[in-house]
Amino acid sequence: MQQKRTQRKLAGIALSAVMALSGVVARAQAGPSPLAAKVAGLTRLDGYITLFLDPRGDKTYLQIDKLDQEMLYEQQLTDAIGEYGLDRGAVYHPNLVQFHREGGRVLLKAENTAWRTASSVPEASEAVKRSFGESVIGTFPIVAEENGSLLVDATDFFVRDSFGVTERLTSAREGAFRLDPTRSAIYRERTRAFPRNTEVESMLTFVNPEARRRPIFDGDGQRQGLAAVVPDPRFVTVHVHQSFVELPPLGFHTREFDPRAGYFNSVIYFDWNKPLDQPLDTHLMLRHRLEKKNPGQAVSDPIKPIVYYVDRGIPEPIRSAIVEGASWWNQAFEAAGFHDAFQVKLLPEGADPMDIRYNMILWVERSQRAFSNGAEVIDPRTGEILKTEVSLTSGRERQLFLMTESLLSPYRNGSKPDPAQEKMVLARMRQLAAHEVGHTLGLGHNHASSNFGQGGSVEDYPFPDVQIDSNGKLDLSKAYQPGIGEWDKVSIRYGYSEFPKSSTPDQERAGLNKILDDAYKKGMYFITTQDAGSIASIHPYASQWDNGKNAVEELQHILKVREVALKQFSEAAIQPGRPWSQLEDVYVPAYLFHRYQTETTAKLIAGLDFRYSQRGDGEMVTAFVSPDEQKKALAAVLSTLDVKLLTVPEALLNLFPPRPPEYGRTQESFVGYDGPAFDAIGPVRAASDLTLDALFEPGRVSRLVDYHARDASNPSLSDVVRATLQATVYTSLHDGLEGETQIAINEAVISHLLTAAGSSAVSPLARQILRRELATAREWMTQHAPAASQPEQQAAYAGWISRITAADRAPADRPETKPLQERVPEGAPI
Repeated sequence: MQQKRTQRKLAGIALSAVMALSGVVARAQAGPSPLAAKVAGLTRLDGYITLFLDPRGDKTYLQIDKLDQEMLYEQQLTDAIGEYGLDRGAVYHPNLVQFHREGGRVLLKAENTAWRTASSVPEASEAVKRSFGESVIGTFPIVAEENGSLLVDATDFFVRDSFGVTERLTSAREGAFRLDPTRSAIYRERTRAFPRNTEVESMLTFVNPEARRRPIFDGDGQRQGLAAVVPDPRFVTVHVHQSFVELPPLGFHTREFDPRAGYFNSVIYFDWNKPLDQPLDTHLMLRHRLEKKNPGQAVSDPIKPIVYYVDRGIPEPIRSAIVEGASWWNQAFEAAGFHDAFQVKLLPEGADPMDIRYNMILWVERSQRAFSNGAEVIDPRTGEILKTEVSLTSGRERQLFLMTESLLSPYRNGSKPDPAQEKMVLARMRQLAAHEVGHTLGLGHNHASSNFGQGGSVEDYPFPDVQIDSNGKLDLSKAYQPGIGEWDKVSIRYGYSEFPKSSTPDQERAGLNKILDDAYKKGMYFITTQDAGSIASIHPYASQWDNGKNAVEELQHILKVREVALKQFSEAAIQPGRPWSQLEDVYVPAYLFHRYQTETTAKLIAGLDFRYSQRGDGEMVTAFVSPDEQKKALAAVLSTLDVKLLTVPEALLNLFPPRPPEYGRTQESFVGYDGPAFDAIGPVRAASDLTLDALFEPGRVSRLVDYHARDASNPSLSDVVRATLQATVYTSLHDGLEGETQIAINEAVISHLLTAAGSSAVSPLARQILRRELATAREWMTQHAPAASQPEQQAAYAGWISRITAADRAPADRPETKPLQERVPEGAPI
């Protein structure tokens, strides 16, 4: 009996065990499968985040062991199209992210670093976090888990339009593109994992069946649009490189941004918990981590130098010039107390330039000439620079070479160029490399540096300083100054100088202020793009593509250089065997050689001098340009509207035939109304517009009224208008080609005055003054029109009188975009 009870008990236990085991099995079958079994047969890449790639399929998995831990997520464009900002090496601002599990998924959350608090009260931190949004930028289904590790399917996350390619193509009016997953995949060749970073590259194809295909005839040789940069515009394929990066170790010493010091693009965040007498915002400079090995020494080796790697794909001799120019920065770090702290090397063979561990100088080829740039991947918490990407765009070197051909007409005895041409190009490439590297050190443009003498800062936009030698020949040997600028040393000292660890914040601030005070005493200061980068910018002594401490004297010099270049300009400006029609393209740089110095000089008129000063630093706040300087500037600017200066000689016009097949005009060419023939007045319209756009810029027109009211010794708007009319419209009209040139100049003057008189961007009082001056001009023309000897002259006067009368009744803005026939050839970048 007892035996039977025991047997029944054992049977029950066994049944319970079986049932329990069945439940476990059932639960195991319902939940994620064991991780080891799931990854069997997959390619494993161990690293910061371990990757698994399916060698027979298209799946990509991440092994997540770091839930709720902060890291950086960063992306770059590796294979691009060279248009619409989709360039090789383009970088997006990195996100501070963390993986967070919710049920059967892992979410990738980007944290909001713009709103923070230094408060130690947990509730204060929670209030900030809950008051401002975060972004879930990715979701990953969990496919397996084991011992706290999660295996997630990351395929859809990596194969997506994370870079906004469709948006850019749509904005460029290339049509409605969409990502095609069937033509997209993980690019395994450049997908890698390292101890501190995991790198995944995706090949993404965007399709638009309605995109215009390249035509059968005349389909090659295009320079604009998708047809110029992809084989089939219906299918646009790019590569996007995405990185997960471990945050740098603690101990980085932040430094607050100061607008006087020459830095830009700082990390800005806001803290509502600051005391009421302190600003809400904090600005942290972008800087590399650089520490002295021997802090007590005035000049010390660094614990770890800053190393930049140069793209092996850069052609020689440009590559060597870039290495040399980038290396100039070591001079600035020496001034900041570091020995051999900045190094430039060739990228090791086989290394991936997109790897977060390499500060890169990339060669980026584009369909057209474009600006280069320098970008950084930063720690958004501190401003520490983790990786840099200098993108040097091709085309600049050829534009410079074209300029040397225009200036020298060097092919008088064959096709061999003058050695001075290549020397000038390489000198500029050295300076360009230093310029873009400077951005990746945290530095902004300093467009005031031309006032410090040539070579004041590599962060300026320099114009070639061409001289005239004792024989009346053009000398290019000093076009670009070698070496780092004195202002650049000031900026690096401010950003990277190391102070004793015992220094208080006030002591460090005093030391930094002394660096700037010493620079001010030497006449050096910082004015950047917002106040110097266009004809609408207001600073009279900060401009782009200018030279010299005295703008008027430099313009006079530039006009002499232009005169020498144009007097010798001939068929020798192009090599034997090139189409004659290309001579007109080479003519452009010499003819418009004065364009930027004219704009610089015009900025003296109603300009306002100022500094990015702070209360108590002893620096100036604002000051008018002296009336005498403004009057000299006006006379110099108006000299660029001289008829003889702008008339294209008949002998040259005979050398500009219509363009042959496959050699059409480009955005770098003069245009006009004469169809395929070269329009002799096209260059005149372009040069006149450049001068008058600067002289009658709406802000300048309005300031002329205001500044004259504040100080009657300043030139008035009427003074400027009357001087302009006296130099142009109020002169007797010539006959022949000079007469047609003069009519074109006068037409431009009347057009610009009418535009300003009807522009809502001009102050109401300034508009009334302009209308009065135009009415006076109409009276003058009405009196003098009968004396015109030619029907063309009579027609011109009648047209101007009619336009002014019509504008009196219905003043209107001039269209923002000029007709195609009046487009000005591109100038920058140089």
